[in-house]
Amino acid sequence: MIAVIDLTTGTESTRQAGTRTLDVPRNFDRHAAVASFDVRSRVLCGSVGGGALDYVAFTSPLSSRTSGEECLVDDGAFRATIAHPGRYRLSAVKPTHE
Repeated sequence: MIAVIDLTTGTESTRQAGTRTLDVPRNFDRHAAVASFDVRSRVLCGSVGGGALDYVAFTSPLSSRTSGEECLVDDGAFRATIAHPGRYRLSAVKPTHE
């Protein structure tokens, strides 16, 4: 299990090492802090300019992220389908103190 912090709410949770994550795109709207990811590997999220970012991306497991790294983490509420893309929230891997 890996501890993550939701950067919008400050809520800490633990997630499985295989939880899917996405890189935070440049110009990502951190106030909205949510992206959708569909079964065709398309990401849709808001941009700082008020428009939308729409691009193809590949997920990485949470275990590949470093301590303190910010990323978009699958909220795990449901499995993504064509009709209902998965939701990813702006989060950070909780820093470890060695």
